[in-house]
Amino acid sequence: MADLSLQSFVLARLADFCDWRVRRTDESEHPLPYLQAKLREIEPSLYTLKQQLYEDAVASTLEQVRSGIMTSKGLEDFCFLLERYLAPGDFVDAAFDLSLDRLRTGEDIERMRETLKHLCVHRLLDEERQPPEYRRPTWEHMVREFYLRMDFERLQIIAARRPLSAQRLQYILRRMQRNVAEHCSVFRHPTEHGGTFTPFMTPRMEALLAACGRFLEQLRSLPE
Repeated sequence: MADLSLQSFVLARLADFCDWRVRRTDESEHPLPYLQAKLREIEPSLYTLKQQLYEDAVASTLEQVRSGIMTSKGLEDFCFLLERYLAPGDFVDAAFDLSLDRLRTGEDIERMRETLKHLCVHRLLDEERQPPEYRRPTWEHMVREFYLRMDFERLQIIAARRPLSAQRLQYILRRMQRNVAEHCSVFRHPTEHGGTFTPFMTPRMEALLAACGRFLEQLRSLPE
């Protein structure tokens, strides 16, 4: 069963990242590495939680198949969910035998359980660490969508107009954090402990983190 304390940790770090009012105790600490560290702190717990949510979904689905209450529509929904959790190659392997016709006996179900048991969820942020030419177009499209939606492109242009003084950097970072916080609120990306993740929200959160990371890297490359 998924450990929801991991979710609480992810939400707490995301809230820290979005809080433009926070005052760091060490004012000598540069804000860019500080915010980049906040993004990195989210990853381990996010991917442990993502794996646990995947395993819970697998266990629940196979139990319904074993009990005879699973429908073809239910398996279609499960395939749609797997596509959100797994890398494309793993998804093809997992979905090949996912039909009621192929899951008739206990032996069939056990074989499927073994197949799904050894799969790991796709860490989409690993795509971000690849050279741009090796990233999947679907990933690039999703991250670009968030980059534009967060108004990062306009902020990047503003930042590049003249040397990035500490005061200008502070203004731009606060604008970035407010934009992310407002997006999370409007589009139901949880930033509080009462929120919950879904298989459809998790990849979009990964893309949001990647867009934030790209923007911070762009700022680091500008002259001060």
